[in-house]
Amino acid sequence: MIDELRIYTLRPGAMPRYLDLAAKVAVPVRGDRHGTLLGFWSNEVGSANSVVNLWRHESLESRQAVRKTLEALPAWREQYLAGVRPLMLRQIVRFMEAVLPLSAPATPGPHLYEQRLFRARAGEAGRLAEALARDAEPGQIALWTTFAGPINEVVQLLAHPDPAARFTRSLCGENGAMVRHAAMIEEVESSLMLAAVHSPLR
Repeated sequence: MIDELRIYTLRPGAMPRYLDLAAKVAVPVRGDRHGTLLGFWSNEVGSANSVVNLWRHESLESRQAVRKTLEALPAWREQYLAGVRPLMLRQIVRFMEAVLPLSAPATPGPHLYEQRLFRARAGEAGRLAEALARDAEPGQIALWTTFAGPINEVVQLLAHPDPAARFTRSLCGENGAMVRHAAMIEEVESSLMLAAVHSPLR
């Protein structure tokens, strides 16, 4: 299994239209026939004009095959792609292997989700991922290392019951991951996200 993380940066003001097209066109057209949707979010803090979606595939080969099938569908080309292209500034795709496979949040939603992208020092991504897995930070629901797209990264996903729960523990504070594992980290980006109406994770 591989997981595919897609991050789209949108033009300012484009978020409502993009989310509407995703919910009404993209997700119904794709279903689970073209990869399995695991989560879909809009950023609120961090890169605030970005959307994040997470898909699972059996393999890179199966992913390539279903993409070709998807791109041949008229509804995908003429309704979805034609609608979203004017809304988008750029796309970044990461292919990832799970260190801690995605699990549902322990408490009922809605949640405030947090995505952390750790850029590890050369050769340290695996060791950093193992250290973050051992820490078992409250709210952690998945952990990956990247093998294509931006590489040498660790991607961490957390689900907080509310904003206050997120800020009970600082990422850069005395006991935060940036301090405990500083020797393995070059930099980190953190984004706070809200689940879209069509996201399996809420």
